[in-house]
Amino acid sequence: MADNTTTIDSSPEKLLSDWLEDLQSHDHAPGTIRRYKSAIESFLAWYEHEEHRPLTPALLTPITLVGYRNFLQRTQARATSTVNGHVSALRTWCAWLTEQRHLEANPAKRIKLVGRQEASSREGLSDTQVNALLRQVQSSSRDAVRNYAIVQLLLQTGMRLDECSHLNLEDTEFGERSGRVTIRHGKGNKARSVPLNASARQALAEYLAPRFGCDPTIKAVAAAWPCSKATTNPVPLWHSQKGGRLTTSGMRQMLDIVVRDAAARRLVPATASAHTLRHTFARNYLAGYPGDVVGLATLLGHTSLDTTRIYSQPSVEQLSGRVEHLKQNAYTD
Repeated sequence: MADNTTTIDSSPEKLLSDWLEDLQSHDHAPGTIRRYKSAIESFLAWYEHEEHRPLTPALLTPITLVGYRNFLQRTQARATSTVNGHVSALRTWCAWLTEQRHLEANPAKRIKLVGRQEASSREGLSDTQVNALLRQVQSSSRDAVRNYAIVQLLLQTGMRLDECSHLNLEDTEFGERSGRVTIRHGKGNKARSVPLNASARQALAEYLAPRFGCDPTIKAVAAAWPCSKATTNPVPLWHSQKGGRLTTSGMRQMLDIVVRDAAARRLVPATASAHTLRHTFARNYLAGYPGDVVGLATLLGHTSLDTTRIYSQPSVEQLSGRVEHLKQNAYTD
C-alpha cells in the first residue's frame, strides 16, 4: 500500500515552530500559544530523556502519548487541569501534524483526558484566606499599592492574568458610581466588558492617584480621569519598576511571591495562583446569584456554558452539610 504521508526531514522543533506560526496566523490568543509551546516542549524533553533519542513523527504513537500523560499524573503531582492542558495541546498538535500530512493517522485521536477535576479544587479561597492574601500583598515592600490593585482586580472581576496585564488606561472607564474595563486580549481574541465594583475602583484609585496628581479617592480619581480615547499610543495600566508595561510574567512572579509568603504562615494554600482568584470570583458570584451561569460565563469570557457550570457544583463542605441534615440521619441536631 502506498504511503500517503509527506516525506519530511524536519526536526520536532521545526514542526513545533511551524505549528505555532500557523496558530498565530489564525489569531489564536498569545496566552494559548505560549501554553501550547510549553506543553509540547515539555513532552519533547520527556521523550528524549526516556528514549535517549529525539522524537520523530514516526515515533509519535498512542502508547507514547499515554505514557507521557501517565508520567504527568504519577510523578509531577500536577493538578488535573494542568495534566489535561498538556493532553489538549498534544491533541491539537497531532491533529495539525495529520492535516499537514506529517502523520498518516492521528495518534492522539482516542487519547482521553484524565478524570474531571473535582468541584472542591475549583472552590477558590475562603473569605479568611482572601483577607490574608490582601493583607500580605499590602505588606509587600515594593509596589505594594500597585500589587494590591492587581490582586483586587483579579478577585473582583475574575479576569485571567494575561488579560489583566494587557490592560491599557484607554480600556478603562472610571466613574464615581460605576466603572468597567474592556478586555481586548481575551481567550480566542474575543473582547468583552467587565464591570468594576467599588472595591476594584478604590484599589485603582489609590494606585492611579499619583499619576493623576489627585487625592486617592474614587471621587477625585473619577474627576481627574482622562477623557481622551486615543489609541495610537496606548498607555499601559500597570507600570513596571522601570516605567514600562508590567508583563504577564512579572505579574505572575509578583503573585507567586505573595502566595509563597502567605503560605509559609499557612494562611493560604501554597498552590494558590491567579486562576485560584478567578475561581474565587466565580464561586462568590454564583453564591450571590444562584443559577446565573449565563451571566457568569459572560463575565469570565467562556464560550461554552459547560465550562462555567462546574462552578455551580456544590463543594464537599456543602454536600457534607446537606447529608448531615437528611431526614434519615438519626443523630441530626
